[in-house]
Amino acid sequence: MDPHITEAEARADIADMEPIMAIEGRQMSDGDKELLVDLIRGTKTFEEISKIIAREAGYEID
Repeated sequence: MDPHITEAEARADIADMEPIMAIEGRQMSDGDKELLVDLIRGTKTFEEISKIIAREAGYEID
């Protein structure tokens, strides 16, 4: 897959969201930020990200 935007642009998008999340009392782990960068860039699909998150939560996904 070819990235749709640069990594720097994806990280800037996430940085823009952080103050809003902080107001809501939420924060994102570094690992989740990395997954979101991949999703925003289009280097990983939503399905791939979902499987990674499910595995991290202890679900056995094929």
